Amino acid sequence: MNSRLFPLLALGALSLHLSAADNRTLIFEAEVVSGPASAWLVNKTSPDHWNLWSNDVDAEKKWSGGTVLQSPPVMTDRASPEEGAPPLHTHITGIPNGRYDVTVKMSRTLAVSRDGGKSWERLTNGDLGEVEITDGTYDFWVDDRFSHAMGPGTGYYDTIQFSAIMPVAPKPRVEGFAKERVREKLDRGLVALRRSATAVRLSWRLLADDPPDIAFHLLRTDGSGRPQRITTKPIAATCDFTDLAAPSGAATYVVVAVVRGVESPASRPVSVPAGDGQQSFVSIALDPGTTVQKVGVGDLDGDGRYDYVLKTPNQNIDPYAAYWKKSPGTYQLEARTADGRRLWTKDLGWSIEQGIWYSPYIVFDLDGDGKAEVIAKTGEGDPRDADGRVQSGPEWVTVFDGATGRELARAPWPSRTIGGETIEYNYASRNQLGVAYLDGRTPCLIVERGTYTTIQVHAFQFHDGKLSPLWQWNGLQESRPKRWRGQGAHTLQSHDVDGDGRDEVVVGSAVIDDNGVGLWTTGLGHPDHCYVGKILPDRPGLQIFYGMETAQQKANGMCVVDAATGKILWGLEGATRHIHGTGFCADVDASHPGLELYGCDTDAAKRFERGWLLDARGAVITATNKLTEHRPVYWDADPQAEIITRRRISDFGSEVVLQEIAGAVVLVADVLGDWREEVFTSLPGELRIYTTPIPATDRRVCLMQDPVYRNTVAAAAQGYFYNAMLSYLPAQK
Repeated sequence: MNSRLFPLLALGALSLHLSAADNRTLIFEAEVVSGPASAWLVNKTSPDHWNLWSNDVDAEKKWSGGTVLQSPPVMTDRASPEEGAPPLHTHITGIPNGRYDVTVKMSRTLAVSRDGGKSWERLTNGDLGEVEITDGTYDFWVDDRFSHAMGPGTGYYDTIQFSAIMPVAPKPRVEGFAKERVREKLDRGLVALRRSATAVRLSWRLLADDPPDIAFHLLRTDGSGRPQRITTKPIAATCDFTDLAAPSGAATYVVVAVVRGVESPASRPVSVPAGDGQQSFVSIALDPGTTVQKVGVGDLDGDGRYDYVLKTPNQNIDPYAAYWKKSPGTYQLEARTADGRRLWTKDLGWSIEQGIWYSPYIVFDLDGDGKAEVIAKTGEGDPRDADGRVQSGPEWVTVFDGATGRELARAPWPSRTIGGETIEYNYASRNQLGVAYLDGRTPCLIVERGTYTTIQVHAFQFHDGKLSPLWQWNGLQESRPKRWRGQGAHTLQSHDVDGDGRDEVVVGSAVIDDNGVGLWTTGLGHPDHCYVGKILPDRPGLQIFYGMETAQQKANGMCVVDAATGKILWGLEGATRHIHGTGFCADVDASHPGLELYGCDTDAAKRFERGWLLDARGAVITATNKLTEHRPVYWDADPQAEIITRRRISDFGSEVVLQEIAGAVVLVADVLGDWREEVFTSLPGELRIYTTPIPATDRRVCLMQDPVYRNTVAAAAQGYFYNAMLSYLPAQK
């Protein structure tokens, strides 16, 4: 052993107590179980000693027992443990034998040795991992030789926590009401837009259950009232057509499916107005000045068309203390049919503050009757505190009839308290909703509270007008609770990640199995973006791309993991501070197999610092110091996505503008016409749905019929907006 690694001369009184949050946790004070005492001074800083510091401002609030071991400043890595303060030998006795998760409460980076100082490792997140105690003791060494990459300075060594690893209670698998998988019944989604006085652009859906030899005729009815076939032979290569002999007056169109010469009934007719202008979007008129924050998509009335539930206005308040402000008004949910007719409006009231984390909602057919319900977080009355925060009052998950807005059922939202402790306002205010086919057949409702601390998830099914609980989960139920703490993302998704036919719940850097038991967690912390889908072309199953808000000291600030196991397949090398929500995961460059991934890091003031475009295997394609907002969209005729940048749609890296758009982008999804996506934008008093005018070169099944894509679009009504992923790569089909 190195001569500076002094043995413990006197252990002193052992600090051993139970955590209030978890009675399976043993906590030891670092200064009590570490030594020698000659390695530190008391309330005095020194370049070659630790400081046993107890007169820090608010020390009792910051440090256990009001005392912490503070290292000298470490601005760069030291060459050896002899430099700086002496290494500390931490020797703990009296630990009941068993398996534990060991955590150091600390700040900045410390050096840790498990072999008496022969080798040292960086410890930044405090996680010493899982240990098996067989003789009641545990030893390791702590030093100040490593600097903290994201802000060098003094390190702090406070406590060592041993959380007993307990068996996870088994839960039965979900068996819902549905006998077969509940699926949306979509019509052809025909859309017609005038391109000139004599040209009308038409596009329609190819459905998953269409036979391979299906083809289509188009019929036009003009002012004479007589329908006329405008296709000389059925269209089989694409699902689009431009009528170059269109009348300048108003007209209606229908599409007719043809299979081996047999025609199906005509689709619902769509109209184009008279004129000679060029249309590039469908317009839905709203009340004057109304702006849209979120769009929920679903068939509310059962006619096979997608309708829209809008959350207005486009106003957002964050619960974090530095960002929070009093809500100037209340949110409304406004249901509109596919053609813009208002079905109902509901004011969420003062119990729901004006921010996306207070107000999740989702649109989905939960009971399988062919009509989507609207599910939202609701409250009662006006429970605001004097300053405007809502920290009390009933909280509900409420199911509304999609066509009428009538309340159908409600259940309590996960509590503001857990383990006997009240969750701090910022963390309690993080709420999300999702839908998961937990049995592979029944769309179940997933309700979540928490992102940065303990996460709670409740699962329900909605059947016969009732919300019935299926299971409840929180991170404290797991055998290693700290590994599940703070792993939440800014979206809640559910996908069949392990290929067993049942959906799992992706809360972020952790996944809950279909029966409400943790499947895996990376332990990396909170991701600012989380994309689930097919990323790697030569690997089976799904993958997840993370951009980590939680600082990573060595690697993995941007990484791809196997969705079935959580195994990290690759990670960006080097330290990152806060990978920001500005990012994407899409195939934008045909020269690189699979998807490309973009993310950017920020500086200490959360300002953009640097960004990377990576290929599917993690190689850097481009490193940039310029921040650009990117939103992928399938717009032209190839299987690569185009990019929305500064209200223009272009091929990635190209200056050629394919489409100008106006307004704030609030959704990108395949809701009309063929498989290319629509871009929803909000302008005061108007919702626009831009659809591509570019002729197709092939035909593909409606993207909304891919379960991964449909779930991601549903999730876009709450949390952050992420581009919708697919379970396959279009370039491979």
